[in-house]
Amino acid sequence: MEIRGVLNEGGLFGERQGWHLPGFDTSNWTTRDLIEGLPDSKAGVGFFVTTFNLTVTQGSDVPMSFTFEEPLGQPYRALLFVNGWMMGKRVGNLGWVSTNSGVGFAQR
Repeated sequence: MEIRGVLNEGGLFGERQGWHLPGFDTSNWTTRDLIEGLPDSKAGVGFFVTTFNLTVTQGSDVPMSFTFEEPLGQPYRALLFVNGWMMGKRVGNLGWVSTNSGVGFAQR
């Protein structure tokens, strides 16, 4: 049985509301390109979601890798969730600051 506990959950409002969990209904959210950042370029916290198909045999233990192609120096911090599980943290001007085992991250 999979249980999400304190080591996988932060204190952000969106996490407490389950915005990062599979199946959360975002159909009434405003569509916005990530490159646009937050409305009016104000400082704060934004929650961006996307979906994609990934063909992996159920029950398999498969390593994953995520590549970010923008240059270091961008002023943001990101938490990356996959199917509700936090897979890593990234600070745009430093690179990856932490990852969970089995997940690889690269900077191009």
